[in-house]
Amino acid sequence: GGGMTRGLSLGSLGLGAVLGAGVGAGLSAWWLDQRTDLSIETTTTTRTRSEGTSTDDPLSHPALKYGMPVGSVLRPFTNFVSYFDTRTRNPQWVIEKISEDTSYGDGNRKFSYFKEDASIPEKLRNKLEDFRGSGYDRGHMAPASAHKLSQKTMDETFTLSNISPQVGAGFNRDYWARFESYVKGLCKEYEEVLVVTGPLFLPRPKSNDTGAAEEWEMRYNLLGQAPDLMAVPTHFFKVVLTTKPKSGGKKSHAVGSFVMPNAYIPPEVPLTSFVVPLDSLERATGTIFFPKLISSGGGSRANVFDNYVYDFDKAAVKWQGKGVRDVKELESVSEMAGSSGGDGALVVASETLSHKDNLAVAPSSSSGSRSHNHVAVKEKPKPPVRVKHVQHLCDATACELPKENFWKR
Repeated sequence: GGGMTRGLSLGSLGLGAVLGAGVGAGLSAWWLDQRTDLSIETTTTTRTRSEGTSTDDPLSHPALKYGMPVGSVLRPFTNFVSYFDTRTRNPQWVIEKISEDTSYGDGNRKFSYFKEDASIPEKLRNKLEDFRGSGYDRGHMAPASAHKLSQKTMDETFTLSNISPQVGAGFNRDYWARFESYVKGLCKEYEEVLVVTGPLFLPRPKSNDTGAAEEWEMRYNLLGQAPDLMAVPTHFFKVVLTTKPKSGGKKSHAVGSFVMPNAYIPPEVPLTSFVVPLDSLERATGTIFFPKLISSGGGSRANVFDNYVYDFDKAAVKWQGKGVRDVKELESVSEMAGSSGGDGALVVASETLSHKDNLAVAPSSSSGSRSHNHVAVKEKPKPPVRVKHVQHLCDATACELPKENFWKR
């Protein structure tokens, strides 16, 4: 779909473009680490007050005698699954399995058209009319280009339960498209690639006179007519898991997670600047990815640089740091060339990214932040989970995007 350019240079994205790079280890981790540790516990037994008996089926609870409230919908397709969030009217996440087989075939997007997902109740789904005249593209979570196996698999990606509103020029049609091509290209090196993609709604910190963030606020646009409103994500994420490298190797899996702002991104910005630790992304999304392969050991963390839930997240911070340094170097070159700014210039709020605190957890109580925002760590943090046979994606393969306008070459 078409749309106008959402005119945002990196210089105007203090909590946008490349803070999307730092948001996993910085904004979202700092925000979420104010709260109590995530506990993954499910209750499988309930006790009725009248009988004092228990049951293994939570749905038999007497409070659910007229049914459980209906909301988000799990939508399986041929090569991907969408978990659709009916509150924001966006996919909460879309997981796909791609390979060279799925990426090449008879599918042709000129025969595909966007369609609403009729399996989702009409009053709960996103609608074609919500996008018309909005200035946003209909952005694929599972990209059409990775599902060319047949016209059917191509057409499925145009179902709106796989679609979120994205800025067009400079993002969906440019930087994000190059990112999708990079992920698809991994199929040449690995037997299969599993990808989880979804929108993020990230808060902005409010600062007091001391500069210490104490409170948070959420701001994002809404499309459509009230009360049937579709939310416009502030950011998007991808978690990429590769399996079985074709060239062999000691590690059978590699994983990388990325967060990008839903905004214009200058083409020079390196992909590594958007790398985030998987643990921070899981905290920000409230989702555990690939739980059967990668599981959390729990426990508190006193300092994100010293203690990780996943050992490969150390590499994520390393690669993120490299990306930030590369951005600064590009900035310097741009300044030396006498760039005057604007959409074509690489203007980045480097100070937002340069401080180590921006990649760390909450500051100490001496920083002036309110005590109720703090989580006291009294016990010794547990060591990170050593995930066997899994390395960071950027250690396994170059995290580099294809050239601009690669599809024209």
